[in-house]
Amino acid sequence: MLYELGLLSTIAITGWLALDPLLSTASRGRSMALSAMALAACIWASAELLLQRGGSADEIWVLRRFLYLGACALPVTWLWLAFRAARGFHRSSGGWFIALCALPSALFYSCLWWAPELYGDWSVVPPKRGPFFVANVGWTWLLISVGIVYFGVAARRLRQASSGAFPALVTAVMVPMVGNLLYLLGFLGTFDPTPILLGVAALLLRVGVIDAGLASHLPFGRGDLLDQLEAGVLVSDMSGEVVVANPASHRLLREERLVGRPLDALVDRALCHPDRSIEVRRFPLRTGMGEVGAGVVLTDRTEAEHAARRLQLAARLEAVGYLTAGIAHEVNNPLAYIRTNLGQLGDLAEALTKAEPGTELEPELRDRAAEAGEVVAETREGVERIAHLVERLRSFARHDPDDDRAAPVPLVRAVERAVSMARVGFASDVIRVQAESTPPVLAAESQLVQIVLNLLVNAIQASGEDPDIELAIAPDAGGVSLRVSDRGSGIDEDALPNVFDPFFTTKGPGQGTGLGLSLSYDLARQNGGRLAAHNRKGGGATFVLWLPAAEADVEPQAG
Repeated sequence: MLYELGLLSTIAITGWLALDPLLSTASRGRSMALSAMALAACIWASAELLLQRGGSADEIWVLRRFLYLGACALPVTWLWLAFRAARGFHRSSGGWFIALCALPSALFYSCLWWAPELYGDWSVVPPKRGPFFVANVGWTWLLISVGIVYFGVAARRLRQASSGAFPALVTAVMVPMVGNLLYLLGFLGTFDPTPILLGVAALLLRVGVIDAGLASHLPFGRGDLLDQLEAGVLVSDMSGEVVVANPASHRLLREERLVGRPLDALVDRALCHPDRSIEVRRFPLRTGMGEVGAGVVLTDRTEAEHAARRLQLAARLEAVGYLTAGIAHEVNNPLAYIRTNLGQLGDLAEALTKAEPGTELEPELRDRAAEAGEVVAETREGVERIAHLVERLRSFARHDPDDDRAAPVPLVRAVERAVSMARVGFASDVIRVQAESTPPVLAAESQLVQIVLNLLVNAIQASGEDPDIELAIAPDAGGVSLRVSDRGSGIDEDALPNVFDPFFTTKGPGQGTGLGLSLSYDLARQNGGRLAAHNRKGGGATFVLWLPAAEADVEPQAG
């Protein structure tokens, strides 16, 4: 009774494992070797169960042939599974090798049809075993031994990744082998425990080979979903070699062969792609049995980066457009007295050319000549002011790729650059800066200037005709914060949640694109910081920029 119950359990387990690739869409591509082995064990156990119930001599002979079909196929599938588990399923499946190993087993099994007496006689007790039976047992144990070697190679890798799967694999290998050996040596009488032990082994192999990541797949889907993804997906086994590569990864890396190549080399290629910007996200793949490999998602960010650059350019142009009126005012003042001074110098030069050599200059002409040095000095001063203003504009408009690299930057320096631009056309006390001693922040300096200038332009525009802007720099929660406050009308409570949305603006038509604050918010996040807005007491609004410090032990730099 217990023996039959054990056989039924084996049939249920091995039948499930044999049908598993067909029953689950997520398991498509799972190890066909394990399924074939489970099917052979199921055939053996089913025939053994039917033999327990007896029958006519012809029925028993048919069941014997059915039993030995599973018994002869089992060592071949055992070797197939061990071979693939040891070598890795991204490599050659070794089909020709397994086919050669199956030929002797097929020959021994065929003997049951054309010369059954050479295989054995089960009509007597104990059964008489013929030469082909003995030869088949020897061949079977040879296949099992080779399979044990391959499983040993797989177990060696598995021991480094999972403490639970390793004993499961070792037990699965040893249990049916020991049981069959004891039966063949006559220690267990007429009851062959091998079919029952094969059910236990198949279940343990599922844990030690499939769920541990040694089979033809890692326990993650790789069907139509991966094929349809626009993002590239690479999956490596425990040895670091790629076992799964979807079509998108081939397109992104422009490589025809990815499976079998080192994952690290492909990641380096993605990061250094000559004409694409590829975002690489790498993560370990784990199951209940431990880490089984690594996964990489490749996302093409080329168009997104181009769009971000266009957005940044649009925001820069918006800021420059706003500053045009102030620039015209700043330039007009020195240009006015330069024009006047040049007129005076022109009159002086004309009078000097008309004077006769050796004659004494007229008093008015002598006065003009005496003032010529002062006029020239004023003119030079005006020219220098214009040149300085132009250089600030060029510095703001010029884009150096090195400026977009994160590096330790004193925030106060970026603030001073932005303030010098925003003050154009206004009195020097319109923007007041209060800076405490703060450590450098880890950010791209050009992007910090862009953020601060956008905040200042927004504050000036919100302040009306009499702007009064306050900037405060202070250490804050492991980083540095910058507060930009104005005394305007503030932000409507309904609009406050949307101030950082792209193209959202409360300004009138033609007065703003709604890109400045949105870009500032994105740049703050890209540099590891955050940007927030709220209304201040007494009227006006405050924007708070927080950035992480470059190093915790960096000496503070005085503002």
